[in-house]
Amino acid sequence: MRDGRLPRQANAKPKPTRTQHRSLSLSLSLSLSPSLSSRARDDNEKPRRCRVPRRFRSPEMEASGSWDAIDWNQIEDPRSRRSSQGMEEFLLEDEEVYAQGHGVVLLNTDEAGIVSVTNFRLLFVSQATKSIIELGTIPLSTIEKLNDDVKLQSVPRQYDKKQPRELLQVIGKDMRVIVFAFRPRTKQKNEVFDALRRYAKPSQLWELYAFSCDPSTVDKKSDPKMRLMKEYHRLLSEGSEFEVEKYYFRNNWRLTTVNSSYSLCSTYPSQLIVPKSISDEDLWQASTFRAGRRLPIISWCNPVSGAVLARSSQPLVGLMMNFRNNADEKLVSALCIQNVDANLPPRKLYIVDARPRANALANGAKGGGSESSSNYPKSEVLFLGIQNIHTMRDSLSRLRDYVDAHGSISSNGSSSAVSLVGDRRNRGSTWGGGSLNSMTQFSSMLGEWLNHIQNILVGASWIAAQIAQESASVLVHCSDGWDRTTQLIALACLLLDPYYRTFDGFQALVEKDWLAFGHPFAERLGIPTVSENGGSQYELLRQPSVGNLTSSPSRGSLGTPGSSSNTSVQSQTSNNSSPILLQWLDCIAQLLRLYPAAFQFSSKFLVDFMDCVLSCRFGNFLCNSEREREQSGVTSSCHCMWTYLADLRASGGSFHEHINPFYDRERYWLPLVPPAAALAPTLWPQFYLRWTCPPESQGGGLESHGHSMRKKYEASVKSKEMAESRSRDIKMKMESMLTDLQRERRASSSALAMAQRARRENVAIKRAIQTIGCTVNFSTNENQVDKPEEMSYSFRREADTVSQQDDNADMSVSISAIEDSLVSETPSNQVCESLCPFRSREGCRWPHAACAQLGSQFVGLKANFDAFDRLSVKDCYFPKE
Repeated sequence: MRDGRLPRQANAKPKPTRTQHRSLSLSLSLSLSPSLSSRARDDNEKPRRCRVPRRFRSPEMEASGSWDAIDWNQIEDPRSRRSSQGMEEFLLEDEEVYAQGHGVVLLNTDEAGIVSVTNFRLLFVSQATKSIIELGTIPLSTIEKLNDDVKLQSVPRQYDKKQPRELLQVIGKDMRVIVFAFRPRTKQKNEVFDALRRYAKPSQLWELYAFSCDPSTVDKKSDPKMRLMKEYHRLLSEGSEFEVEKYYFRNNWRLTTVNSSYSLCSTYPSQLIVPKSISDEDLWQASTFRAGRRLPIISWCNPVSGAVLARSSQPLVGLMMNFRNNADEKLVSALCIQNVDANLPPRKLYIVDARPRANALANGAKGGGSESSSNYPKSEVLFLGIQNIHTMRDSLSRLRDYVDAHGSISSNGSSSAVSLVGDRRNRGSTWGGGSLNSMTQFSSMLGEWLNHIQNILVGASWIAAQIAQESASVLVHCSDGWDRTTQLIALACLLLDPYYRTFDGFQALVEKDWLAFGHPFAERLGIPTVSENGGSQYELLRQPSVGNLTSSPSRGSLGTPGSSSNTSVQSQTSNNSSPILLQWLDCIAQLLRLYPAAFQFSSKFLVDFMDCVLSCRFGNFLCNSEREREQSGVTSSCHCMWTYLADLRASGGSFHEHINPFYDRERYWLPLVPPAAALAPTLWPQFYLRWTCPPESQGGGLESHGHSMRKKYEASVKSKEMAESRSRDIKMKMESMLTDLQRERRASSSALAMAQRARRENVAIKRAIQTIGCTVNFSTNENQVDKPEEMSYSFRREADTVSQQDDNADMSVSISAIEDSLVSETPSNQVCESLCPFRSREGCRWPHAACAQLGSQFVGLKANFDAFDRLSVKDCYFPKE
């Protein structure tokens, strides 16, 4: 199914279900209507036929002339025809291979291997080590650009200069630039390139890898709306970090469900925190005065001081800035609750516009603009000068290109680009292989990016300082209220509330200010979102940050989002991607460098978090708003990223690399207010340099040394535990051996006593037999001669035996009786034979019958009763016990 052709199976039936979001493929990923795929037909009913649009006709259909009608019965799920192509051990669950190339060289590391295009990633496996090469393995959603027309100045070392090469360049959103060299005169490069173009930029949301999992394996209890409600209650009630008895102002705010159907604002959460003095009707009226109906809403509040941190979009004041709205002014004024203590100065309200002043004025020509402090009592309006999404995207692109060109691992096939710039003879003393001009160029590019980071840091720190030190209320907005506003609000909350600097708090903060308040992740990541063309779903067009306000469909009639007939590929045709989330994480990394013990998580956690978002492996960051995620069913159809990260930490215990080894909650339980002089950011090496300068990206940080020390400590603890375990085992074995020894001693003592008793009995038997007239001879087994008239009695000699025989030999006692011919026939003998209980018709059975019992031993002999009559046995014959 790699080429998208229709399979020819007569009895195959469509398998898509709406629950699993399976989309069938017809030449180019043609979507079937749910009514066609789920409608049952009788066996006698003729197959339904449908005209295929020309853009979806395959070459085979054109050639056969049967392209105008197709049998839907002959369409099967293309997933059933894909194979792993021998890569089973390297694939994830539900991952399938679409295209593959052998003998491909990764020019960055000059390593040969197998490159495979799956439904999730571009996978590169080394031929030498049979392992996945992390640099050459990138998720499809992380790929930003593909270039098959690559010309390098340096020559790969595994190729001859005269040999032609087919190169493919892959540029990632994670600062990665990799180049693959394919074998010449083969179709491998074209197959891989075509598969990447098709699957790296899907046209529908359901084609993402996140929807390939079995919905029955998804945790249905993981509801983001319930977690948002839990965070709201933490802010307003006993779940807060502050003491309950100090809640002077918690009765001034309330939770409203006016947006439960997303009719008030389609990009806001279903439940909102608003001042208690503002009615729902006031909210409806105020929403008409804000861009995208994103009216001022409380994001964080301090129940002790009464200060709030609110967010919104720009007001629609018009070109002359003379439009006003009474409900909006009432709502903004209600954010600034006056102090209860009359001795305190009146509370101030700061309205922070994240844009440059010139940009705000330019938006006035399109209907937007900024507030006037004269219309909002006790307020002050400030501008932070943060640039728009397009400036940020271009700045990161320039930084990525330069880092790739001058890193120790470069996509051009040469180390540090020494052969391209700088002095080869002075290689060791030049910076990164570059000259002074290249250093100046890099400083300019780096300074441009770090300047953007510093502006965000300074703005968020200033906001946190006003709330923490002056107990002032702050309203933040930009143009749309979902990019720069989200950065500032989330970063200020991180500074103000120590709960957000923990793992659980970080999740609550992201889900509240980034996800619930409608940051457009689909647009910023360049992935598709839901659309009306895909069945019962809908498309929600978004307004770009510098777009035309009057043309935005979100400003139509109240509660009616705009739509378009050509919106299913909007994220592909409009270039609204931008590293907004990356900048926010970069700012956190800068704060982590300033306050190493204030955060429970580490810089490595931030890197892995960003990678998870870019990969689109999970459903948490799909779509553009809470409403879109709810109606597209991503929560019930895709796995949760937070569960994955929690399981990852649990697998490593307290020493996992995501956990900050220096975290001290007792020391940093108050708000962080960094001074302006300390807000001088540096390049975040763990993220920006990890692909081009791996040793430098981890070697110089305090955090990396801490993890190294913790690993050594963990190794020593494990060694100690193993030694203690071996000591316990040895002790248990010694105790067991001691018990066995004591048991053997008791058994030996008992056997010795029995041997002594048997010896005394044997002596007594010997004396008794000798009195009868029998001869007793002692001999060892090896010297014993068998005689028919003798009977042998054997016993094991004990240690105290008086005999001089060998200890290992058995002693044999031979008793010789008088022969029958020498015994006279006497009446006594006849009496014996008549009274013998063992006598039979054959006569006496001695010595095969026990005729006498002496002591505890049976001795078989033919008794001479005449001798017994003449025998007198005296007690002196037997020694006393």
